[in-house]
Amino acid sequence: MANLSSASHRFSTNVRIHSLRMWVARLVFKVLWGTSPRLAERLAVKLFFSPWNSPLSEEGKQWLDMGEPFSIRVHDRKIQAWRWGSGPGVLFVHGWSGRGIQFHRFIDPLVRAGFTAIAFDGPAHGASDGRSTSYFEFTDVVRAFFDPGLGLDIRGVVAHSFGAAAVINGLARQTDSPGTVLIAPALMLRDMVTHAFERHGVPPDLFENLLAVYENRFGYSLRRDDPHLHLKDLRRSALVIHDQDDPIVAYQDSRALSQHPGILALQTTVGLGHRKILTDPDVVETTVSHLVKEASAWTLSNAY
Repeated sequence: MANLSSASHRFSTNVRIHSLRMWVARLVFKVLWGTSPRLAERLAVKLFFSPWNSPLSEEGKQWLDMGEPFSIRVHDRKIQAWRWGSGPGVLFVHGWSGRGIQFHRFIDPLVRAGFTAIAFDGPAHGASDGRSTSYFEFTDVVRAFFDPGLGLDIRGVVAHSFGAAAVINGLARQTDSPGTVLIAPALMLRDMVTHAFERHGVPPDLFENLLAVYENRFGYSLRRDDPHLHLKDLRRSALVIHDQDDPIVAYQDSRALSQHPGILALQTTVGLGHRKILTDPDVVETTVSHLVKEASAWTLSNAY
């Protein structure tokens, strides 16, 4: 009983702290937008376009030491990457404020299955260049790894959360889609972003102005390129693995969108939340099995 009481107290305290932060943010944006719009824009970029630095675990460091480092350049930024094994490539795409090595539990099973596992730190994340980034820049980084000149021969993609949104946007522009596993994918990204800005009291004009800057810079539109709108453009069905207790990305979105046959196949987990799902052995096994099956289908379809 004491433990339950302590946990309840911590939860209540966290809720109050979060509510206070929201109230302060709304007040600050209201004042700044009326007195210094430029400063309000800088604050919004810091809050919404600048990821926090995810800590690197000891296990993650060990896997990076075993990998072969390489880098590519996208929009004149160095994107740091690593690879393990040999054979056709499987690209890992992490979420906001994540790191590529978060997928380290997938590496050995994929290498043993005959793949090259490829992970990277997104722009403004981990060992890559930049202080701020966006959905649109992430999309361009994903697309860059499919450049035939790199010789990576990517046959599979595993993506998490925000990274899954960028993968959908990128693959919609490819002539062929690899085997794809989307874990806790942010499929309704515009709604998520809009609600986040609203909760913090960001004035609508500031939101639209900032969005226009990034859209003009990279040539995308959040309204037109919302991930769920591009699901129909994928060349093959994607496997979605989503936990029904996910507190960050709504499981209901994955469930609703998976009702359309031939687009998404949904596998539901319970009790893994948003991040622990990347460490679950059953999730790893399901992902690898799906990629092996899809790679075999790709080989057969290209043999004729």
